[in-house]
Amino acid sequence: MLYITDMAIDAIQSAKTTWLQTFIKEDSVRKSLQEFVDAQTKFSKQVAKSYFEVTGTAAKAVVDKVFTKEAK
Repeated sequence: MLYITDMAIDAIQSAKTTWLQTFIKEDSVRKSLQEFVDAQTKFSKQVAKSYFEVTGTAAKAVVDKVFTKEAK
């Protein structure tokens, strides 16, 4: 699932990069904006990864608690 999320993030950020290359002609401005887009990409991927790790761990804990046989 993280793979699909990363693909979506890459698609959106790629569109931003294409827009910058098409419409921003001043190199210094475009470079600064591109660095911001790159930082957004890194941040978004880290948030998605953390989300999947936390929800996966929580789901595993619930499943283990509900479906574990207790010794009598």
